Amino acid sequence: MDNPSTLLVAIMFVTILGIAIGNALMTCAEIAGGLRRPAPERIQLSWILLMLLALLSLFWETKALLEVEQWLFVEFLYVISGPMILLFATSVIIAPSQTDISVGSHDHYLELSARFFLMLALHELWILGIDYWYASFTIISLINGAMMLLFIVLAFSGNLRVHVTGAWLIWIGYIASLVLQTVGATATQ
Repeated sequence: MDNPSTLLVAIMFVTILGIAIGNALMTCAEIAGGLRRPAPERIQLSWILLMLLALLSLFWETKALLEVEQWLFVEFLYVISGPMILLFATSVIIAPSQTDISVGSHDHYLELSARFFLMLALHELWILGIDYWYASFTIISLINGAMMLLFIVLAFSGNLRVHVTGAWLIWIGYIASLVLQTVGATATQ
């Protein structure tokens, strides 16, 4: 990493991720301390925790940025858009209810869900673009493609059962991706 632009890209990447991670952690602290009223639905909490895991996972991938020898501004913009999308998605899902407490938290969650899931679908598309850029399509790319389609379904569904099922499927897909990345990383070292 002799190129200073590589370090600048990594710093910006980490800065944006750090803001999103801090937001997610503060929200989790408020929930754990009973300070968030009304408390989020379990399904919303599940997504908040998954966002935290996704942000930490993407943070871990920062080391791949340090291997890039030369950066074009267009590449920088594309690479930095991934953390930005996750920052925006995190801000949407952690948004406290601004409505009257009589409005159910199910309704609050469903109000947020379309924007949240469209952002997550866009993030999965971003990941597939990164895979294309590095010509590294793997089984994980297929999982990301399936999760993108599922996020689109969730964005347009107002059925809470579909959202619960979708959350389980996304958690399974995400954990499977992490396991495959770990096994793949171990196998290549």
